[in-house]
Amino acid sequence: MHQSPNGRELLIGIIRDPVFGPVISFGSGGTAVEVMGDSAIALPPLNRRLALDLVNRTKAAKMLSDFRHMPAANCEALIDVLLRVSTMACELPWIQEMDINPLILDENGAVAVDARIVVNFPRPSTDPYHHLAIHPYPVNLVNHLQLPNGTNIVIRPIRPEDVDLEQNFTRQLSDEAKYFRFMSSVQELTQDMLMRFTQIDYHYEMALIAVMEAGTHEVELGVARYVTNPDKKSCEFALVVSDKWQRQGIGHKLMHQLMEIARDRGLEKMEGEVLSNNFKMLDLMKSLYFRISTSPEDSGIKQVVVDL
Repeated sequence: MHQSPNGRELLIGIIRDPVFGPVISFGSGGTAVEVMGDSAIALPPLNRRLALDLVNRTKAAKMLSDFRHMPAANCEALIDVLLRVSTMACELPWIQEMDINPLILDENGAVAVDARIVVNFPRPSTDPYHHLAIHPYPVNLVNHLQLPNGTNIVIRPIRPEDVDLEQNFTRQLSDEAKYFRFMSSVQELTQDMLMRFTQIDYHYEMALIAVMEAGTHEVELGVARYVTNPDKKSCEFALVVSDKWQRQGIGHKLMHQLMEIARDRGLEKMEGEVLSNNFKMLDLMKSLYFRISTSPEDSGIKQVVVDL
């Protein structure tokens, strides 16, 4: 056995739920694991924030700080292990069960002393993440581009941790841009709206943001998103680009990539509503071969539709 005078014995596991698929568990480990009954569970995929929340929901979290002349444990190493286990749960659908017990964590890092894995053939599917309740972040959709003025940008799917980025982007939009996007006098996004816009199910919806590096942080230039309709054959889209970065082709690039993703997901039609006086958006829709018609319910709104 690994010897560590300051080690804390922990447990990390994967269990398979018949409804939700793989579930990650964390808690106190060692020989008394069943007696302690200290564990918490979370659905993959995990990010650092979710992994830390999983740890903090257990009694074991209190043992990780310094106490009784023991230095604080290396929590970053623990988070890294949880993220790697999350990746295994996402990418290896044949894992039915896994236990790492004990995982000994001290001030130097984490060591897996014992492990058990149960595997089985997964159900055949063209979707690599069919076994998950929540689809992981689609890294393959990150796209590096250069604008006509030479600015390097990245178009990528939105992440839950982009809450502040999305809020700052909305605050800096002009009143006209906000009205064209939300069709109401929205000044800033509420917490409910921020959660709905950034914490998405990548299987049934998509939100792409265009960002550029500004020192140590990112600046959002535009966002395009779609949500699949109940018929699961069509989707409704929305698009907005920062006032300072219009006429640079950002909206066209966002929409083109969004349409490609929707097409790859098997959707047949993309539709939306545009105010009749939003001439820039209507010109963009024409360039992307959307059909434009007047809404029968409101003459001030144009309906735009394209077959994918």
